[in-house]
Amino acid sequence: MFIRRSTYLRLVARAEAYAQDARDARRAEQNADNQIVRMAALAEARQADHDRTVADMAGELAAAERRVARLQAAYDNAVGLDAPALDHGAAWQSRREDKPRKAVAS
Repeated sequence: MFIRRSTYLRLVARAEAYAQDARDARRAEQNADNQIVRMAALAEARQADHDRTVADMAGELAAAERRVARLQAAYDNAVGLDAPALDHGAAWQSRREDKPRKAVAS
């Protein structure tokens, strides 16, 4: 079958255009896949950084709570709030005889 050179060249150009479109689509798909992989890696890195930050803050909070407890114990000791006599006095206060009592209506 005879075909004109111009028709052949048009068909070859169209086939090349289709092939180029297919290569571009594959490249775009690969770029999209690569971008998704990069975004996932970035999200994982951010999550790991967040986890480290939370762990550091939890450690700092625990250290601060220990310092507060130590300071409170030192204060209690300085003003005498940890004396055993106070515990005995608390029991005495609940049953002292001169303590004003509310009158109970009958």
